[in-house]
Amino acid sequence: MALPALLGMGAIIGFFSRVLEWFITRIAARFTNRLAGMLVWTTLYITLLVALGGTLAAIINGLSATLPSALAQGIGAIKPSNFEACMAAIYSSKIAVWVFQQKKQLIDWEQGRPVL
Repeated sequence: MALPALLGMGAIIGFFSRVLEWFITRIAARFTNRLAGMLVWTTLYITLLVALGGTLAAIINGLSATLPSALAQGIGAIKPSNFEACMAAIYSSKIAVWVFQQKKQLIDWEQGRPVL
């Protein structure tokens, strides 16, 4: 009587392993989709901020190049020589804060806390 019982154990173990595999696959797929979405939005946001900073620097440089010489000298007297570097630092800090907020949301989501 022990032999038929042992033959059925393979089917039961196979069934439970497939259920476990399905469950783990669902969890991994959801986590991967959510992470991929966050990475896409992070990349888009960083690209837009870099483009905005570059555009602003180009506008300011182009503006001073097309102004009359006296007005361009006046703006050159007020505009610091490291204006582009200052703008880059401001936008870099904004990006860093946003990335850390996204990281906190991801950690909260992984730990089961509500994400606002």
